[in-house]
Amino acid sequence: MEITLFVARIVGPVLVLRALSIALDREHFRRMLDGLEREAATISFSLVPIALFMACAALALHHDDLSSPAAVLVRMIAWGGLLKASALILWPNAVVAKAQWLGRAGFLNVVLGVCFVVGGYFCWFGYAPLLGR
Repeated sequence: MEITLFVARIVGPVLVLRALSIALDREHFRRMLDGLEREAATISFSLVPIALFMACAALALHHDDLSSPAAVLVRMIAWGGLLKASALILWPNAVVAKAQWLGRAGFLNVVLGVCFVVGGYFCWFGYAPLLGR
């Protein structure tokens, strides 16, 4: 449970901020998707998936809590991050093409909603216990 609370307290505010940033400046994210092909050829695009893989692997290996919906979400984030990092390492151009296609399909609205709902839930789950202290 401690790892779940720790992750919820970190990831929750980040997801809420991401949702707010999408709501405030959608055009920025559209431009980001448009520049993804150029970004895929950079060293940072090659290194970030490796760091993501290591972070998600550490979380997946150490998080064994399934006692709450938040714990299940943390587990899903860890294993989903491993899959995404693996795809970015093995097939970066395919992942870029998929991201651009999803952007054109209006998937940014789904990202906004998921970030807001999951982030809000994680904030509540992580910080509500501190209010009672």
